Amino acid sequence: MAMMGMHFGHDAGVALTEAGGYRVIEAERRLGLRHVCGGNGDFPQAAAEWLAELRERAASPVTGIAVADWYTPVCQVLPPALVELVNEDARWTATGGTGLADAVTRVIKPLDWPLAKGFGDITLTAVRHHYAHAALAYYTSGARKALVLALDGTGNYAECGMVCLGDGDQLTPVMSFTNRTGPRFGLVYEALARRVHGSQFDTGKLLGLTATGETDAALLPVLRAMLVPQSTRRASPDLYEQLDEDRLTGTALRYADTWWEYDPHSGGYLDAGLADSSDDDVVHSFGSVFPDEIRTADGRSTPVGTSPDARICRDLAATLQNAVERDLTSLVAGLSRRFPSYATLCYAGGCALNITANSRLAECAQFTRVSIPTCCDDSGIALGAALAVADPADRPALLGRSGWASLAYAGPPLQGLDAEDGDDAAQVDGLRRRLGGLGLSLRRPAGDEEFVQAVADLLADRRCVAWLEGGLETGPRALGHRSLLVSAHWSGARRYVSQTIKHREWFRPVAPICPEEVADQYFTGPLDHTETMLFAVRVRPDRARQLAEARHIDGTARLQTVRPDAHPLLHRLCHAVAARTELPVLINTSANGGGRPLLNHLDEALELLTGTELDAVVLPERRLIVE
Repeated sequence: MAMMGMHFGHDAGVALTEAGGYRVIEAERRLGLRHVCGGNGDFPQAAAEWLAELRERAASPVTGIAVADWYTPVCQVLPPALVELVNEDARWTATGGTGLADAVTRVIKPLDWPLAKGFGDITLTAVRHHYAHAALAYYTSGARKALVLALDGTGNYAECGMVCLGDGDQLTPVMSFTNRTGPRFGLVYEALARRVHGSQFDTGKLLGLTATGETDAALLPVLRAMLVPQSTRRASPDLYEQLDEDRLTGTALRYADTWWEYDPHSGGYLDAGLADSSDDDVVHSFGSVFPDEIRTADGRSTPVGTSPDARICRDLAATLQNAVERDLTSLVAGLSRRFPSYATLCYAGGCALNITANSRLAECAQFTRVSIPTCCDDSGIALGAALAVADPADRPALLGRSGWASLAYAGPPLQGLDAEDGDDAAQVDGLRRRLGGLGLSLRRPAGDEEFVQAVADLLADRRCVAWLEGGLETGPRALGHRSLLVSAHWSGARRYVSQTIKHREWFRPVAPICPEEVADQYFTGPLDHTETMLFAVRVRPDRARQLAEARHIDGTARLQTVRPDAHPLLHRLCHAVAARTELPVLINTSANGGGRPLLNHLDEALELLTGTELDAVVLPERRLIVE
């Protein structure tokens, strides 16, 4: 049997899980809009088509659909029973205590739901937002026992996270976190990202900016009190470090014309004033607005800027990152002590995209493994919802070191290449004629070795290629299937691919790709966690000059290691480039134009080739090179 999942909030999508694997359709990549939600005008019809597509591709009958409970009210195709559940059932909105286990999945009626038409007699189940995150993290990890943590900005009810225990086929929720009491890692990070970069979705940019600033010791306790107020720290001293009151006395935050003094009772700033406010007001206050000015305990008042070029913004970014890392590692260590004997940590939610914090978790000695799914943010919620309620037989068995790949590349194959009829030669001839009309040429080397050598020649000659292979990546990271590649050996490579071609900000990091077996010659850190580009490593000091183009400003790198069994041609390409440049490291960034989702159509790739300084599009499975 098979189970489908749906998510109507931002980063909306649909997904399917069955014994043979996963299939994921992210709405933004079909509609061409980043972080699109179910309220988009094209979503209702498109969603029906996506569900039909997945049903047709399923190897077995679809017996149920799971819908995540966080949604946008303007969506026109919400199940009425879901709206009723979220808005009217007090038991469902519980955020802790003994009732939590009964408020993570609920069978609801599919009556008057247009998307249910055509499915026959199906079971419709609502799944709590953070439980969907947790289910994705656990059931795609391959672990049979794990501590599971989900953290993000917010779901419904001001909830911002959940802790579950995974044992065999069971996933049991044991704790819920709320933005009323913290930790507010996601919300405060979103607020500063909105202030500096203009959008709550620019947290990745803010993380890149942290390397350009320095931690301000006076601002640090203020930001930590914003993340987790002292009242929460006092109530859970095993999870959070209590702050020095002397470093908080006299501090204050200014929002517009109002100063919010530090409140010793709540141990925070807005906390006392929001005690009786609605959940929406709590989330808005912490997540939408960052203070205009901060007064520290030494009496200094610091106006907060609005530009990544402002020194205060860069220092605030660095200080906030420091605060998040300290309180996150304290929280996880405390959870490990509360729930001992779990050697694996499964981690998901938008906060799990913070790669430098992830490395702190991997290196804190609490766990032998930290597992994070590639679509750990809301792009994985649809699949997480499906996995949460699926029969164990409908969850793929994840065996061996490459088990992660079944999720990482669960998106659809590149579109626009195959003709409906005709053999391979005819399709290639048709493509050659089409390219000729665009002033482009097509090469087809005779075999894999000749193909790899030809692409290596381009890279060694300081060219940039779009490498488009296999299924589309799930989540925001390009992992060698929809990637722009350039060799790291030449000065200016980083600027060429990141700024000249993609028009990205100067402080944004690029990501190196390196064969696993030689990675320790160039990098240090959690190298056993680097296949999915979700952990930061450090460039070896003796390689700093050689890897100047691939490392970030602070000496870290968002590394992806590749192995011959998982990426045979890409692995060979790294070594072929090394034979020419003496460096087996490539720079990788996502194949897309500025502000666009990852491309998944040949026409989009050709548009990038003709409209930017991109030098070639290569299609490894066909051994085709378009120039």
